[in-house]
Amino acid sequence: MKISRIIVALVVLSALLSLTSSETVIAKNESLKCRVFSFNEAYSASEAVFVGKVLSVEKNGDVKTFVFEVEKYWKGSNKKQIKIYVYETMRYQAYFQTDERYLIYANPNNEGKLSVGRCSRSREAEDAKEDLEKLGAGKKPV
Repeated sequence: MKISRIIVALVVLSALLSLTSSETVIAKNESLKCRVFSFNEAYSASEAVFVGKVLSVEKNGDVKTFVFEVEKYWKGSNKKQIKIYVYETMRYQAYFQTDERYLIYANPNNEGKLSVGRCSRSREAEDAKEDLEKLGAGKKPV
């Protein structure tokens, strides 16, 4: 009896660990959903808004650091490169890929470093056409 309970627990744990998409986990439990801000809310609440390509990624414990080459920006620093920090959990894994372009809405984390979380409006640039139209031309970094 005890062994069968352990086996069932291991099977359930294995199934949970195999879920790679936070959206899949969220769909199973509606209370885990987060509210993604509207364009106006996201822009107003963000310290940095930019389009950039991921140059590199580094993992240190539960934190991934992404270095972005900034193409254009609307808020924040005018630097050509910006680091974005992502704290990963079982419910959220950073989805940014090297050599891909993203529209980023970032805010400082507890350490004051720019970060993106699971409820961010950040997304692939090609999927952000509506936001990019609303943002307009943007500024080039120096």
